[in-house]
Amino acid sequence: MEDQTGAHRESSIGAELLLRVGAAIIIADWLLFAIILDEYFFFWGTLLVAAYALFAAWVRSNRPAASWPVPFGWTMKLLGYSAGFLGALDLLDDLRFDVLNGAATIIGAIIFYVGAFLMFWGARQLDDTTS
Repeated sequence: MEDQTGAHRESSIGAELLLRVGAAIIIADWLLFAIILDEYFFFWGTLLVAAYALFAAWVRSNRPAASWPVPFGWTMKLLGYSAGFLGALDLLDDLRFDVLNGAATIIGAIIFYVGAFLMFWGARQLDDTTS
């Protein structure tokens, strides 16, 4: 029984890591392609969701005794699913308005979509009972 619990805990940690990496990719993409290169912009809501996810993970790692009004797993699932949904909407929006017209824009968009997908996939694998 211990092996299954340990493996379950490790998969939950891996899922949370996917979520964190996806959020970091979205923020790095915004810094590089929106601020520095001025090439690719995406919806601000996705950036805020990624920032909230990184902040929640930081609070959990630096203050493990902090109480959460909603279980941490639910919070991260909500943020990950929201990022995935907003990333899909951004993809549809980019395709509809044909904004993917340059190499830097396409690279920035692909990096953003990967970050949003990683946040979604991490949320999908995350356990509800993660505390």
